Amino acid sequence: MNNSHTPQYRQEVGEVMDYIRHIFKALRVASSQFEKTTGLSAAQIFVLKSLKPEPGLSINDLAERTVTHQSSVSVVVKKLEEQGLVRRETSNQDSRKVVVFLTESGVQKLGQIPPTGQEEMINALQKMPDMKTQELAKLMREFVGQAGITVSGPAPMFDEK
Repeated sequence: MNNSHTPQYRQEVGEVMDYIRHIFKALRVASSQFEKTTGLSAAQIFVLKSLKPEPGLSINDLAERTVTHQSSVSVVVKKLEEQGLVRRETSNQDSRKVVVFLTESGVQKLGQIPPTGQEEMINALQKMPDMKTQELAKLMREFVGQAGITVSGPAPMFDEK
């Protein structure tokens, strides 16, 4: 640790750490509240909401819409299917491809759900100018590397294993 940094620098490090804690807390609290009120995880809600405007998305399409890896989305879709909120079908355009649709129960459940923390964060990032988002991504890569956080592939959706 470099103790020669200025007081302003140390204050800014504290501010960054506070923002990181606020982000984690917001995601954790929102996820917990959603699970209590809806019986669904934030990741499950996020997938349901992604299907509403675009029925019949593939797992890869859903991964793109939810900004996560297809293996994570596949786990979430399986859980939603077990609850009767989505159904999988073979694509009419390509018989090798499976697409996902909301069921009537899924549509009804969605009508009771407000925006998730993930949606709000993604919307905020999408509103930022491209240059700022690129700079933030660059800084986050550098920060994660400097912090020794292992990035061994795509992270799972926020609360899925």
